[in-house]
Amino acid sequence: MKSIITACVCLLGVLVAGADVVSELRPAIRDVARVNGVDPVLMEAIIRHESGNATSKAARTKNNLAGIMGRRGQRSYASKEDCVKHLGSILAKYKARGRVTVAQIGRSYCQTRTPWAAHVRSFMRNIRNGRWGDVSSVYPAPVEKQG
Repeated sequence: MKSIITACVCLLGVLVAGADVVSELRPAIRDVARVNGVDPVLMEAIIRHESGNATSKAARTKNNLAGIMGRRGQRSYASKEDCVKHLGSILAKYKARGRVTVAQIGRSYCQTRTPWAAHVRSFMRNIRNGRWGDVSSVYPAPVEKQG
């Protein structure tokens, strides 16, 4: 019985560590968001949604946290931070074209019929409400409301 409990505790530790990958990227998300003039909470929400909190196969094998597609399917990145940088540049281009709400971004970012914008807004609420820890000390006040 003791070995079963130990195995369960170890498994839980692995699951918690995997779920915390995105939180560990918050300083990088903050810095990229600042450089590109976008909301870091929006960036984190897209990452959490697109990668299943960094548990998707693309996140694990390609460092693709944001579901970013290339000509041959999902893009690969040398690091998770490189993916965060690319996401920031994509959102900056959208902003320059006047796409600033989650719905406007979703029409270009996710060209499927899924309720992408609603899911991303839900992640944004959960992030701001502290579901994955307090963000107020990491992320500054939003550049502008994007929702």
